[in-house]
Amino acid sequence: MRNERGVTLIEMILSIVLIGIVGVVASNVFFYSTESVLTGNNVREATQVNRMAMDRMVREIRNVADNTSVLAAGATTFQFVDTSNNTISFTLAGNNLNRVTATTDPLAANISGLTFTYLDNTGATIATPAVAPAATDIWWVQIDLTVGSGPSAVQFRSRVHPRSF
Repeated sequence: MRNERGVTLIEMILSIVLIGIVGVVASNVFFYSTESVLTGNNVREATQVNRMAMDRMVREIRNVADNTSVLAAGATTFQFVDTSNNTISFTLAGNNLNRVTATTDPLAANISGLTFTYLDNTGATIATPAVAPAATDIWWVQIDLTVGSGPSAVQFRSRVHPRSF
């Protein structure tokens, strides 16, 4: 018997197979972690953009000129005249939340639901609110905004009381 150093073909094939299995497992872990980080970043960015859109709606609804300045109060549209005498409307068009004045400005995209609910001064829901030219019976405007769809949908809710009511 000779004392030869080296590896046999079977040992080499076995080591290549084992390295391949370890490489596949490691790459799957890397891809799943990368995918979850990207998904988390997308959700965080969408949440931030839509929170800013909700804050803008709340800020502007707070500035309704007076209780005769509500022009339309529907389930998906709220239109009013603000303290600067601008007519402003918030509405859902397709998947876009729009702020409509003289021009249409998209506030947010990928919106799957927008609902305005109107409450009186006792907190009861108003089915059909009074609008201009009559004085409105709206005391609170509740905004429900759903972003995205399925299990990754994010819901926002805010309730605002116009200052001049």
